Amino acid sequence: MIRFANFEPDRTKYALDASTWLVNALPVKDGWGPLPDLIPLTQALPAKSLGGWSVRKQDGSYRIFAATETAIYELDGTDYSWNDVSGSSAPYAVPVGDRWSATKFGQLLILCNLGGPQQYIDIDAGLTFADLPGSPPWSRYVATVGEYVGLGFIAGYPNRFMLSGIGDAGFWTLGQRGCDLQDFADGEEIMNIQGGERGAIISQRTAFTEVALTSGGDYSFTTRVVNPSRGVIAPLSVVPIGPGNFVYLAQDGFFMGVEGRPIGAERVDGWFQELADSLYLKETRGFADPFRKIAWFQAQDVTGTKFLLGYNWQLDRWCYADNNVSEMCIMATPGITWDGMEALYPDWDSVDLPWDSALLSGGALRFAAFDADNKLGFFTGLPRACTLTTADVELNPGSRSFLQQARVYTDCTDFTLKAITSDKHGGTRTVGSAVVPYGATGLCHFRSSALLHAFQMDIPAGTDWNHVMGVEPVARPEGRR
Repeated sequence: MIRFANFEPDRTKYALDASTWLVNALPVKDGWGPLPDLIPLTQALPAKSLGGWSVRKQDGSYRIFAATETAIYELDGTDYSWNDVSGSSAPYAVPVGDRWSATKFGQLLILCNLGGPQQYIDIDAGLTFADLPGSPPWSRYVATVGEYVGLGFIAGYPNRFMLSGIGDAGFWTLGQRGCDLQDFADGEEIMNIQGGERGAIISQRTAFTEVALTSGGDYSFTTRVVNPSRGVIAPLSVVPIGPGNFVYLAQDGFFMGVEGRPIGAERVDGWFQELADSLYLKETRGFADPFRKIAWFQAQDVTGTKFLLGYNWQLDRWCYADNNVSEMCIMATPGITWDGMEALYPDWDSVDLPWDSALLSGGALRFAAFDADNKLGFFTGLPRACTLTTADVELNPGSRSFLQQARVYTDCTDFTLKAITSDKHGGTRTVGSAVVPYGATGLCHFRSSALLHAFQMDIPAGTDWNHVMGVEPVARPEGRR
C-alpha cells in the first residue's frame, strides 16, 4: 500500500513517508481524518474582532466577550447578537496591527492593549468594563503570574516587565506589596508572557527569560535568561500546549519550548517561508485546538488570502487548511435553543447544523473563529472539501508500469482518484482524469503507462467519512522505455 503520508512539503516528492500536498485533512493515528467546516453561530460584530474569550462564572455558566478596535461586546444568549459593554474610556484605539491581550485574575477578566488603559470586569456581577484601578502603565500584554497581575511591553518601554501588588489587580505603587518592575538588558522587546503558579516565561525577540516569584526579601521576583540564542519573531504565534511547554514561530522556522527544539525543519519551514507574505510574517497568529491537540498558525500569502498551518503536538505531524478566518479563539459553546434557531436561520430548511453538534448542548470548550463576515462560529460542521496526494513511486522497481486498478483504504464512498504520471525522474508530471470507484467493488480502474505513478484523492465537501490511509495499486511491468 502507498500511504497518504505525513504532510511535509519541504521533502522530495519521491519520499514514500512524505506528502508534498495535502489540504483540509487532520492527522489521526492511522492516517487522515476530515476537517470540519466553520459554522457561523452568532450575528455579526459591528467590526473585525481583535480578540475573543469565554469566561466561567462561579455558578458554572459562561460569559462570552469579543473586542474590536474601538469597543468590547458581550454575546446575548437569546438572539446571539452582541451588546456593547465598553467602559468609560471607549471608544478605544487599538494600534494598527495590534490586538487585545487578556487574562483571568480570580473573578476578574482583564484586557489590555497599547492604545489605552487596561479594562476589567467582574465576571460574576459586572455589567460593563472599567479602567483598571491604580493607573497601571499601558501595556501590550497581560498575564496572571501567581498571585500577581503581570504586564509586558510597557508603552515606551518594550523590554519592561511589571507586577502588581500581591493579590490586588488594582495596586500599582512600586516598592510596596511586591509591586516591582524589570527592564531586560538583553533579548530585545517582550513578545509574550506565559504566567504560572510560581512565575512566568517571557518570550522576547531574541531570547527566553524565566521569572521566578520569591517568598521574601527585597524583590518579589528574580529573572534569568534560559535561552539567549532563540526567540519569537511573531508575538501572537506563541501557542501554549501544556504546563511550561509551547510552540512558536522564530526567525528561522517553527520550534517547541524554551530549549528551541525544531519541529518544522526539513518538513514545513521552507514551504511556509515561500508561501507566507514576508511583509506580514510578524503578524502570524497561533492558537491551540485542545480537543484535537493541534496548534494552528494563521498566516497570509502574497495574494492577501489567509491560510492555516496546523501542528499536532501529540502525533508530531503537520497539516494544512485553506480556511480564511478572521480571529481564532477557544470558546465555550453557548447552546442553541429552539428560539435561538429562529433568530439565526430564516427557516428550518436553511439550518446546516448537525443535530448531534456540541453547539446544541452548550458549555463545551471548542476551537472557534470569526469568519470574514465577523460572525463567531465553531469548527463543528460537515467536512470541508479535501485533497490528499501520495509520493511518486515506481510500481515495479526498475521498469515502467501499466496501471490497471487501485483500491483506496478508506471508509469514504464518495471520492475520485487521479493517477499522476511521469516518464522519468524530474520529468513532466501529467495529471490524469478523475476516476470514480466502481460501486460493486470500490476499485478505481485505470489504463496508465509510466515509469512513476502518484495518486491524488479528492473528497467533496459535506461527504461523510472518518479515515483515509492509502492506495493499493495493481500494475503489470513493462519495459524500461
